[in-house]
Amino acid sequence: MYKFFANKLEDGIFYFSDEIQKHFKVLRFNKENIIVNYENKFYECQFVFPNSAKLVKELDINNELDYKISVAIPLIKQNHFEIALQKAVELGAYEIYVFQSQYVDKSNLNFASKKQRYEKIIFEACQQSFRNCIPILHDPISFSELCALDIKNKVLAYENKKNNELIKDCQDALIIVGPEGGFSQQEIDYAISCNVQVVSLTKTILRAETALIYMLSKLN
Repeated sequence: MYKFFANKLEDGIFYFSDEIQKHFKVLRFNKENIIVNYENKFYECQFVFPNSAKLVKELDINNELDYKISVAIPLIKQNHFEIALQKAVELGAYEIYVFQSQYVDKSNLNFASKKQRYEKIIFEACQQSFRNCIPILHDPISFSELCALDIKNKVLAYENKKNNELIKDCQDALIIVGPEGGFSQQEIDYAISCNVQVVSLTKTILRAETALIYMLSKLN
């Protein structure tokens, strides 16, 4: 069955955004049964022409991880940033932090004007991967603010570190990947002073989005 996010429930009828309604027109739905996600829960519904759905029953489905993993992505080139967003959602990230560092890509600093596009990418990735929850996308913060976040386990990928043992306690974790130019030694020293675990992933140097996929896959 097709899966859609609803934005309103009233008297047993689900209603959808204009964007979702466009999909209904393309698919030429009549009375098909569909799965609706509303407020992090799934429901089996019968489509009601032209653009709503009648609740049939609630479904016992939970596709979220058993623990909360957040990710921190630097302001890298836009196409790589968008891939990182998409894969973070598909692999279960609960919150997405964006941060500035010494070697960020200056072309992606105008985050506010692109946030709506980024949130659409997150939404579509949620729908495709059958997520219950839509991850929160935070506005950019500084590297020092990132290191100071109240998250129990923070782990940072750094190519010059010999330690390659990832955290084992995933109950409350933050994965941090670096920009194209990597982290400066000053940033690494500061992260260590903030009790951030610094690890090396592979013998090769990975792009930010590849490092993110690698780390999330390991923790999954």
